[in-house]
Amino acid sequence: MRLQLSARVSKAHLERTVRSLAEIPTRHTLSGAMGADAAAAWLERELRGYGGNLQVAQQRWVQAAGGRMTKAVEIGNVLATLPGTDSPERVIVVSGHYDSRVTDVLDARSPAPGANDDASGVSVVLECARLMAGMRPRCTVIFAAVTGEEQSLLGSAQLAKTLKEQGKTVVAMATYDIVGNSVSQEGKRDNKHIRVFSTSDELNELPTQATRRKALGTDGDSPARTLARAIADAARRQVKGISVALTLRNDRYGRGGDHSSFLAAGFPAAVRFTEPGEDWRHQHQDLRTENGVKLGDLPEFVDFAYLNRVTQVALAWLSELALAPPAPARATLKQDLSNATTLTWAPVEGAAGYELLWRRTTEFDWSGSKAIAGATTQAALPLSKDDYLFAVRAVGPKGERGLPTVVGR
Repeated sequence: MRLQLSARVSKAHLERTVRSLAEIPTRHTLSGAMGADAAAAWLERELRGYGGNLQVAQQRWVQAAGGRMTKAVEIGNVLATLPGTDSPERVIVVSGHYDSRVTDVLDARSPAPGANDDASGVSVVLECARLMAGMRPRCTVIFAAVTGEEQSLLGSAQLAKTLKEQGKTVVAMATYDIVGNSVSQEGKRDNKHIRVFSTSDELNELPTQATRRKALGTDGDSPARTLARAIADAARRQVKGISVALTLRNDRYGRGGDHSSFLAAGFPAAVRFTEPGEDWRHQHQDLRTENGVKLGDLPEFVDFAYLNRVTQVALAWLSELALAPPAPARATLKQDLSNATTLTWAPVEGAAGYELLWRRTTEFDWSGSKAIAGATTQAALPLSKDDYLFAVRAVGPKGERGLPTVVGR
């Protein structure tokens, strides 16, 4: 059985990251040397200290004035790259944004600790990097602390643009944003779930693909939702005490996040993680007390035990996909007049076997599976192709499950 890194997550490391970033008076994108640049420097030092196979660097550029940028400023993402051994051109990106803000999005001076939004997400990214630093994954993994999220997703857009220009294939992208609070503004505690948002849209879908999707009924099987299901499955198998809530929209109602930059760049397998119940008294707030209620995004409002479990979920899916074989290039079914279904799929190099997945057309998540040992690339199931949807994924020698290929996509 593959070694599970999720059990080695350190709550102390997570808390240290959150508190260290929150101690910087503001990490506003326009705050300069004493703010955002100081945070970037701290993050770079921290990531370099993890050693192993990580390649750490800042991605710097001059962001032009316009929109929420009142002037042109040099800003930067902090990236730790774990090179892939088999197919380095395939990339997984996991991100959190290190910039912060208060009520006025243009206020670059007022204290903005940004403990939950989004030092919590950055702490997840750093802990994943720390625990995976010694790995030699099949594909490349980029641990990204991005800037400029509050100023209109600037850092993630720059990273997605760069990867596109480099000809990389981002097979999975997830952003962790506001993931450290377990009590909603209404006082409801939920420390047993983490939401993952996934879109049904594919911006670069070809007309032929759309026609096939509509004909075969795979509208709910976008790359983002296929990734979300794989994440939920990894959590079920590897982590106790928390489950992934599959949320069927791109983001919270009327809002956005850094995964949307990757969707816009043509990388369709991008999702967002957010806690189950937000408390807006501790997001985007000037530090103050009103009617006896303390407002502001402070570390005291972060549930570090909950954040620990969220990070365990992150390690579960991220390490598994990094080590697993890639998805089959194609998967088809025999179009015969039969109440059984015969599936055929392309062989995957490095696969020790395969796993067939199915669900009824009325279900959202996979409800059944069957292991296929060895190099077999065809199998029959006693299930009607009219009533079920199917997928195939490759399995590595230590049981690592890759991303599924949905029949008809």
